[in-house]
Amino acid sequence: TEIAKGCPFCPEKLEGSTPSFTPDFYQSGRIRVGKAVVFPNMYPLSSMHGVVVFTPEHKLEIGRYSQEELADGIMASAAFLRLAYQKGCPYHFLGWNHLGQAGASILHPHFQALAGRSPASSLRECLAASKEYHSRESRSFWDDLLESEASSPRYIGRTRGFCWVAPWAPTGTCEAIGIFEDGAASLLELSERFILGLADGISRILRGYWGMGLRSVTMGVFSLPPESVQDAFRLHVRIMGRSRSIGCDRAFLELYGWEVGLTEFPEEYAAALRGFF
Repeated sequence: TEIAKGCPFCPEKLEGSTPSFTPDFYQSGRIRVGKAVVFPNMYPLSSMHGVVVFTPEHKLEIGRYSQEELADGIMASAAFLRLAYQKGCPYHFLGWNHLGQAGASILHPHFQALAGRSPASSLRECLAASKEYHSRESRSFWDDLLESEASSPRYIGRTRGFCWVAPWAPTGTCEAIGIFEDGAASLLELSERFILGLADGISRILRGYWGMGLRSVTMGVFSLPPESVQDAFRLHVRIMGRSRSIGCDRAFLELYGWEVGLTEFPEEYAAALRGFF
């Protein structure tokens, strides 16, 4: 298509239009897993921020993403986040904004993998609440949630390692949560078979959204280092449909990270605005 011809993430342009990692981080410059490729974000929102183009195809229909494409992207993200962990950034957040109405600035499908020395606000709050529940009840909140929702009308289904439910109080349109059932807190703990299970669930949710008339999504994968959670937290993914309106400044970082992604420092834009006073 005409749109795809100028896309910087399509294979014919990606090498020349995207940056590479420095050799001290990754010798080859870009991380590749299957058909997915990871490179640094030119406008990072965390200490380390990778862009993950999970398919070379410029296809925008969410109902067409395969389990294999999504798994390549998740495994490539995990490879980047593992390197970031080794560089002293153990707190990870994997996000996806698809199309402009979800806050994406580039149409070609891509994840964003963030790594930092401290957790995103939402992860910090979720961990604190999970620990408080565990201390009070001597049980995992996540185990209790899975048990209570398994027979509720909000139960959606299972894929390998993950249970998928509609939350009792959704934070967005047709939101679904996929919770890892076997105890892992970090994306880095997942073996390939469970990453395929996660990708399978996301693919099914996307096909369901497409059938419901939804065309755009926002997704967040909530991952914390095992040493920080004391068996209280559980790896999970949240995904929601987005409005049909064009353009949005609330994306995965705002909606699921409870953070604001800023590209201008306050000192800089204050100086620009000062001239009008």
